[in-house]
Amino acid sequence: MGGNAQTSTSQAGFGDKFTSYAPGVAACLLIAIVANLAGSYAPTIGAPIFAIAIGVTIANLFGGAKVAGKLKVKDISGTALRAGIILLGETLNLKDVALTGLTSLSLMAVTISVGFAFALLVGRAMGVDWRMRLLIGIGTVICGGSAIAALAPVIRAKSEDIAYSISVIFLFNMLAVIIFPGVGHMIGLSDDGFGLWAGTAVNDTSAVVAAGFAFSKAAGVYATIVKLTRTTLIIPIVLGIGLAMPFLDRSETAGAGLAGRLKKAVPWFILWFVVASLTNTLGMVGSMAPSIQSAARFVLVLALAAVGLQGHWRAFAGAGVKPLLLGLGTWAVVAASSLAVQYWTMQL
Repeated sequence: MGGNAQTSTSQAGFGDKFTSYAPGVAACLLIAIVANLAGSYAPTIGAPIFAIAIGVTIANLFGGAKVAGKLKVKDISGTALRAGIILLGETLNLKDVALTGLTSLSLMAVTISVGFAFALLVGRAMGVDWRMRLLIGIGTVICGGSAIAALAPVIRAKSEDIAYSISVIFLFNMLAVIIFPGVGHMIGLSDDGFGLWAGTAVNDTSAVVAAGFAFSKAAGVYATIVKLTRTTLIIPIVLGIGLAMPFLDRSETAGAGLAGRLKKAVPWFILWFVVASLTNTLGMVGSMAPSIQSAARFVLVLALAAVGLQGHWRAFAGAGVKPLLLGLGTWAVVAASSLAVQYWTMQL
């Protein structure tokens, strides 16, 4: 009898928890569906930006923080971000790194190092918060919104920081699609040279593909391969930042022993991301990869809808123009360093 009572209590607890989260999940699900539809009509903008914009608009029109609290969107966004990133791992093949050769990897080592150094050091001199610096840095040097989504839970980023940094990256994605092909033709880049430049200096995959194929078909194919390699670098970089968290934010591990510090430092969901990537690399995913990729993107859009529902106009205004200028500077430095290395190594 005691066992039945305990089971009933457990089931009631699960039911209450499900009921408390259901409205928030339903709201985020609806926003994600609308955002994906809008993104299909305006792929240059994309579903992630639509999801954040819709979420922020709803939050500010209908109660702001009260809405976020009632819908429990903070918990939903964190869970969905982690789930989306793990699913994304199922679509990555670690062999893509080898396919692009040592040439692109050595170039990426330069652009990533220069970009991160600029974001962290110049951002510090500008007075930009260290979390925002990391988000803008990884979004610029790795792969835009996906990298920001992967890093955000590791560094305990605020929802406003996530939304702002993704918006900054989006702005420069749009500029890259417009500017890069014309500049590439003007300075006489070869197809491979432009593909290497776009693959290492444009942020999101969609923008890389758009800019690459706007230059030429060959450039588009090469840029896509380089970008896939760049995307796999989410794994070591986010894992490294997670391990460095005790030094970046001592309050996170105050009073904790070695085991406690290790538990807080390691972004465990990224380890599952690695395992997921390995299953695809070993051929265990097979024909399901496209469906899983679509599911991963949808879950990430849902997560960004929850991020948007936590966004408030005051927070965006409070961030000021400095993060935007930092994003511009980081993007310019990455683009320039990519061209400089190619020129120096005669790869243009």
